[in-house]
Formats: sequence, C-alpha cells, structure tokens
Amino acid sequence: MNVLRRLARRPKPYRLRDLRRRERFRPDYDLLADFLLRHLSFDSAIDVGCGNGFLLERFQGAGKSVAGIDISPDVPHLLARRLNGAVRVADFGSAVGSFDLACCVEVAEHIAPERSLALVETLSRVARSWIYFSAAPEGQAGRGHINCRPHSDWLDWFEARGWRLEDDATGALRVHLEKLELAPWLRGNSFLLKANGVHQQPGDPASSNL
Repeated sequence: MNVLRRLARRPKPYRLRDLRRRERFRPDYDLLADFLLRHLSFDSAIDVGCGNGFLLERFQGAGKSVAGIDISPDVPHLLARRLNGAVRVADFGSAVGSFDLACCVEVAEHIAPERSLALVETLSRVARSWIYFSAAPEGQAGRGHINCRPHSDWLDWFEARGWRLEDDATGALRVHLEKLELAPWLRGNSFLLKANGVHQQPGDPASSNL
C-alpha cells in the first residue's frame, strides 16, 4: 500500500467545529438513551467514542455511573461540566474498567480496518452484561468512513467472544428508533448484544443489575 492510500485510511478525529455541528443530533441520541434506560438493567455504562457525550449526559442524569473515551482532543471543550473527570481523551484501546453496559455508536466505520477486531475485543473486555453497538455498513457514505463492512462481520466477531445478538431487544429498539429525525441511519445500524447465559426480554422491569 502506498503512502497516499495509507493516509486515506488513517482515522481523522473530529475537531471542535465538527463536534459543534453534531449538537443537532442530541434529540436523536436522547431517544436512543431513553430506550436503553427504560429497557435494560444497568447501573454503570461506558461510551467508547463518546464524542459530545450525549448518551453519557442522559445516563448520568438518570443516576448511572458513567465513563467515556474519545480520541478527539476537543471533546472536553463541549462536554457538560458534570461530566468533567468522567471522559478521557485517548485511543479506544485504552478503555479500562468493567461496566454493565458498553456503548459504541457509529465509531467502527471511522477506525482503520486492521483494528476492527481490537475494537470488538475492547468492548467485550469492558462490558459485563450488555453491548449497544452501531456501525455503518458497506455503501453508507459519511465523513471519515474508512471501514464500512457487513454487519455480519461484527456480529460474528462478537459471537466468537461470548456475545449473543438479542433479536427481540434489537427489534424493539429499531421500532422505537422510527422516531429518529436527523440520524435515521442509527435505526438500521443498531444492535443489542447480551453476554451469554443471561436473557432479558425488552420491556421487562429493570429491577436488578444483570
């Protein structure tokens, strides 16, 4: 691979002006967060590639313990003050800790293809019970999309590491996301995965920490 092709495949972190433009997506991320809060049982969550911190703000407002990691050095400038100290500027592979829920929203298509498995392994390592994952498939255009691939690739890799696709929960989430206004791609790209051995139906009361 020549130098130009390597540069084209290098991830490009969002800068401050990019993050400010993303503020318009906040209501759609709130819609997503509200489903996760209502239908999953979790006390702690990490958002890998958290960007503006939309999910983290909503989770924290509901009393959850939160953490985030993002490669953009400009992320701290836009985070809500109450998230100070909860988010680190670092590569996703540096994520540490153990959380009931790990989220990764439209990050995978922005990383170098050869790091795909590393992302799956990171999420599998930091999540205890649930993973919310969304990624752009082949053909989905977007700024910095250098790793669009079939969803089946990601699901197979997660399954090999002990994570099962929850069809009912994913289906219910996608119905809920029909209300999306500015980020409709999240609906078809969203998946809920559960650690093997425990099953929770969507809509079950979140009465215990799974």
